[in-house]
Amino acid sequence: MSLTDHSEAATGLTAAAVDGSWTLDAGASSVEFTGRHFFFLPVTGALPVRSGSAVLRGGLRKVEAEVDAAGFSTGNANRDKAVRGPGFLDADRFPSIRFTGEHLTTGEPWRVTGLIEVKGRSVPLAFTVDTGACAVSPDGTRAVVHATAELDRHACGVSAMRPLVGPRLRLRVTAAFVRTAE
Repeated sequence: MSLTDHSEAATGLTAAAVDGSWTLDAGASSVEFTGRHFFFLPVTGALPVRSGSAVLRGGLRKVEAEVDAAGFSTGNANRDKAVRGPGFLDADRFPSIRFTGEHLTTGEPWRVTGLIEVKGRSVPLAFTVDTGACAVSPDGTRAVVHATAELDRHACGVSAMRPLVGPRLRLRVTAAFVRTAE
């Protein structure tokens, strides 16, 4: 999704600009990650976004997002199959990874805190929003939000291959939202 398709320039991210109800445009959103193999070789990949929504009325009421665990992809078929398996994501039993954000701090930087559910286990997660890279369309109907977080995979129960795979994943999210009529 591009906000530059409009004749006017997109506006920056402000609490007033995003006040309301929003639906996540899954096709225009992404979740990418970087982890470490052998603790120093970077591995990057992505998870497809399924759905999501946000309600902001004078502050955050709730943000929900769901990604497809079975869609885990790094471009290495053997690694991807192993990570989708029981030792890591166990995507057959737990096909979704969900984030529920419950608090928004609009200082500098903006932060969204909540819980991520992986393999049936919920752990706290905080995203830092890159407000300088975010935008709201001039008519206020679309918004793109960029955020990052660091996730401890062991806390989520994804603990296979501890000696070979680092415990932390850096998450990069691009969330494209469409305002919902009220």
